Amino acid sequence: MRKTPDTDESVRCTVSRCSCVCFKPGIVQPRSCDHCGHGWVAHALAKPQFQTQPASRCSPVEVALPGLVFDLSSLVLYGAQAVPVRLKILLDRLYSILTQEQVGHILHTLGWSLGDYVRGYMLQHPGGKVLERWLMVTPEEELLILKQFLRFGETRSIVELMAPQCRAAANHRSDPEMDPAPKSQRSHIDTLAEHNGGTPEDNQSC
Repeated sequence: MRKTPDTDESVRCTVSRCSCVCFKPGIVQPRSCDHCGHGWVAHALAKPQFQTQPASRCSPVEVALPGLVFDLSSLVLYGAQAVPVRLKILLDRLYSILTQEQVGHILHTLGWSLGDYVRGYMLQHPGGKVLERWLMVTPEEELLILKQFLRFGETRSIVELMAPQCRAAANHRSDPEMDPAPKSQRSHIDTLAEHNGGTPEDNQSC
């Protein structure tokens, strides 16, 4: 089974009133916690590097260091088999300033080959079975992740253009049978957004 990116630390759940203190990846859906049922993003955002002052168009830009890019990549790629287009564009922009070795290390650690990442989705499971359904970031999670890209000069202006489209996608409720995310994950997403300083669109004014 693929390990979590946080082998040296426990990642508590940030959903309001959830007492889970350690993310345990599910066997079927590794992006969902076996302890509490909430998603990987809800846990990973508890890490100190994501708990700094909420980024906005007014805050100073940060340097996209390899370690921070790895942590941001884990929000998108860990336990996933496909990458939403908006997030792939943003990751591509950050990867363009890293070395090939650094990018390769990030992808390999998170269970992705370079070919799969360039394509945007995996063709098959590690065991060889051809994929017909793909686990990936939900529209609600995408809003939370998008906000993290505001901190970098390379991606801030792109996020500001993407935010309204992403919000519209998150507000559109699709057929539950077509959505791989647990219902509990979707029902608590508004609380989680408030905990993390709102959405990119909420942070547009100084």
